[in-house]
Amino acid sequence: MARVIDISEIVGTFGWDGATAEVCATATAGFEDEAGVLEIKLDSFVRPVDLRVHETHETAPWLPRTQTITEHVSREEAGPVAREVFHRWVAKVRGAIPSELQPHFQ
Repeated sequence: MARVIDISEIVGTFGWDGATAEVCATATAGFEDEAGVLEIKLDSFVRPVDLRVHETHETAPWLPRTQTITEHVSREEAGPVAREVFHRWVAKVRGAIPSELQPHFQ
């Protein structure tokens, strides 16, 4: 499977367990030429911002669950479709953030 994209975006930051944390959304996409199938793995997590702390990827109960999406597309469409799916995923992750954290997001 040929790699199409491997992308992440910081959705925002907030105070978490007495420190600052980031909510991140990620996507990794690959394309299978013979089948014409694009496979996109979507994930989200919370991680500490402090460089003195070992980076961990934590889940939060409000984050959407990891998803894998498959699309039948041409090789030329694979990149644009993967980016479009990722942008929708970022919006979903952003929308899942509890309202009490919203004022803290930058």
